[in-house]
Amino acid sequence: MTRNTKFGIIAHLSLYPDAADDLRALMISDAASGGKIAAFLQQAKNDPKIIASLLDHDFGDTRKDPYHVSKWLEFWNTGYNLWRVKLWTFPKGSLPYRIVYAYQPSTQHYHVLAIVHRDFDYQTDHVVTQRILTAYSLLDITTVR
Repeated sequence: MTRNTKFGIIAHLSLYPDAADDLRALMISDAASGGKIAAFLQQAKNDPKIIASLLDHDFGDTRKDPYHVSKWLEFWNTGYNLWRVKLWTFPKGSLPYRIVYAYQPSTQHYHVLAIVHRDFDYQTDHVVTQRILTAYSLLDITTVR
């Protein structure tokens, strides 16, 4: 968590139940990747530097950092505050999974909505995408249209 002392707001990251289910399933099917994602999420909850980077489009694109942040541009351009993180593997490549999250500015809350295999390719009609949009709506996350 990170504190915005000017307003007394503490940034917070949490897993939506669907994302928690995704992580549990991943721990069974690919424990190494699941463990790395779980470790990253735990570290993000407690590291203000990671929290600060989660709204920095293209943070880590040069691979100098252990992860890459980007907006989900197709939805971002229509007012959704949706993002994704991919974790780099070394010496090259990335984990085959992505962490998809939304940000609620009024509460500085990061909601991890899904942990998905990259093969879903952010298709707007994919069942996972529809699940993410449903969670976004149920959480009443700000959408600017």
